[in-house]
Amino acid sequence: MASNEDGYMLRRDREESKRLDAQHTFFQCLSGGRLLHSSIPVKSVETVADVATGTGIWLRQLAASSDFAGHPNTSFVGFDIAPQQFPNKEEIQEPIKLELHDFTKPFPKEYQEKFDVVNVRFLSYVLQLAQLENVVKNIVQLLRPGGYLQWQDCDAGDSWTTPEIPSMSTATINYVLAEKVARGLIPGIAVPLARTIHSMQMEIRPGQQNIDSRSTDLMRIRYLETVSTADHADPQIAVGKKFAVISAATVLLESSINRNKKAAENMTGAEKEKLEKDVQAMTGLMEAIKQGEGDAINNWDFEMTWIVARKAIVLDEGEPWMTRKYSIS
Repeated sequence: MASNEDGYMLRRDREESKRLDAQHTFFQCLSGGRLLHSSIPVKSVETVADVATGTGIWLRQLAASSDFAGHPNTSFVGFDIAPQQFPNKEEIQEPIKLELHDFTKPFPKEYQEKFDVVNVRFLSYVLQLAQLENVVKNIVQLLRPGGYLQWQDCDAGDSWTTPEIPSMSTATINYVLAEKVARGLIPGIAVPLARTIHSMQMEIRPGQQNIDSRSTDLMRIRYLETVSTADHADPQIAVGKKFAVISAATVLLESSINRNKKAAENMTGAEKEKLEKDVQAMTGLMEAIKQGEGDAINNWDFEMTWIVARKAIVLDEGEPWMTRKYSIS
């Protein structure tokens, strides 16, 4: 399966929309049913952005939730690089708006520093390591001072098999990780993502102070949690886990098969033989996954990383400590 020009490795069609919605349901269940982390003060939220919104299901469910039932003036904006997964116009009503934007580029001025909450989920299979710092910078630019970034992500680098013995599952994980590295993707996004958010700095002019940390830190991580499928006995988690394994592993295996086939055409001897052997092994693994063979899909577990970070508020020295220029607290 060829990647799209924008780097998205899956199709852009109705079936992919169904997969995205099913993925949302699974990870919401893994998150204890929460759309927003409990550390984010919902009552103060008036503007929400969802980056890489896909079908907009997270945004639509949040807008319809009881948390925002008494806040008719709250606005919700979803951004995505392509419109194919957007729902029909009849399904999107005020106060929800969906916009086209590539998050590797700065967001339009009218959206910069406008949002109390920015939500990001599951970029690990499209975001390259070389892009990480720039993408985080662009996304943080959407936040008002005092606003909250919520980022959930998960990838093959955060997965393992039980029992930990050589099997089809462990072989698949190794091939998937190798393909991510070959594509320049991040093999384990949790640590570099947290480090990147934490390392962001800003300029403090004379006579000003960052009231959150008394430093030049632009973002302060308020909450960092890893949520594991191994800790949940819910049947819905087991079904969702199997679905996630099948969808992610087959796409990356097929990509690796095609890449290795092409590379083998220009090689001879032992190198060519190794690539052809890997292609044969990956083809067998992919068929086993598609057929639902137990050892290929049932003994995986993985962790989702959940980061909540708050953007700094800078006040002049003459302003009282408890003063906030923005209502969110």
